Amino acid sequence: MRGLSAIRDRIRLLAAIDPQHRLLGARTHEYQLAPPLTEAELAALERDVGPLPAEYRVFVRSFAAHGAGPHGGLCELGVPEAARGGVTPHPSRVFWCDRATSWDAPCPSGAHLLDGTLVLADPGRSGRSVLIVRGPRAGEVWEDRTREAQGIAPEAPSLVAWYEQWIARALLEWCEGAAPRIALEGPSSQAELEAIGISYELVERAGEQPSTLRTRGYLHLRERRFADAEVAFSRAAQIGVQAQAPLAGIEARPRHALDRARVALVRGHAEAAIAHARRGLAGEAGWTATRDELYDALERALGSAGRRDDALEVLDQRAAECGSSFALHHRLARERLARNDVGGAGAALERAARMSNILGDPAPIDDRVPASFDPIIGELRAAGRHVDAAALAARAVIILDAN
Repeated sequence: MRGLSAIRDRIRLLAAIDPQHRLLGARTHEYQLAPPLTEAELAALERDVGPLPAEYRVFVRSFAAHGAGPHGGLCELGVPEAARGGVTPHPSRVFWCDRATSWDAPCPSGAHLLDGTLVLADPGRSGRSVLIVRGPRAGEVWEDRTREAQGIAPEAPSLVAWYEQWIARALLEWCEGAAPRIALEGPSSQAELEAIGISYELVERAGEQPSTLRTRGYLHLRERRFADAEVAFSRAAQIGVQAQAPLAGIEARPRHALDRARVALVRGHAEAAIAHARRGLAGEAGWTATRDELYDALERALGSAGRRDDALEVLDQRAAECGSSFALHHRLARERLARNDVGGAGAALERAARMSNILGDPAPIDDRVPASFDPIIGELRAAGRHVDAAALAARAVIILDAN
């Protein structure tokens, strides 16, 4: 079927650029595709529920029975138990209706799901995506929000189009998160470089929302089109300030300062970057994540300006405010150790270990101390710095004994 090989390639690309499964739905399907149905399984299914649309039939026979896809992935089929060797899918995952329907108009708000459909994807919290299997609209994908009293409406003209829409959304979501880093540091892999190339057109088609305008700005910045980047960032800020939601206006200003600081960084104008970052931090408080990004830009700019002590002070402040991850604390410890400040490194690791939620949920200090100290101790031993490793290990023991 035309398009299926491209979809498989795109799923592989998404898996390569999202190894930690951070994109929407990825933690559920993990970009895995189940084997296609056998001819016997497909025949048994159609004996049970009737003929399937031709495109869907080819899809499940030659591509995948279920797995990676929109929402949490394509639902497992309700293949009769006898054809599956006794394995029956969870009943909430599959919905069949046997009576025919015309499907010639959207269903009124609040109506029940019409007959003649198969649930393709069910995120469990919002509208299900259903495939029309009978009638003049057979093969189309519709969104069913009847359990939220919002009715049903067309979602995609075909199964392949439905998949292509999901891939475009996923790539755009990834690009919005990754574009600033790639503009500053470059892509980390060939897969990221390929994904950025594909994302250009998607971002251009996404319209003038602040998030997509900022993404467009970072794509321009990566190509060193500074004037275009500045225009995109200014437009994003303008729309944000004009937004009806008060928080959107407050957030727009520090984000614009952040964007301008990053442009200055890429251009090698460290002092300008420092000024923009400090301006953003001095204004009205935005999101916590934006403030940390401003601190990151400030730290980078201070480092570029040769002000290493000031940059280290900013990193220390960032770590002090980060109670959800060890990443900044470990980086601070490494910076201290690079200056042979073993005591400072130990203090940074102890401060992290005393943050009760740093492992995600409240955890005993007996778990937090080794999670904080052991990675750095291991790095020191691997580097042959056994005296420093022993000093940090001793400090960890003292903390544990005292608690």
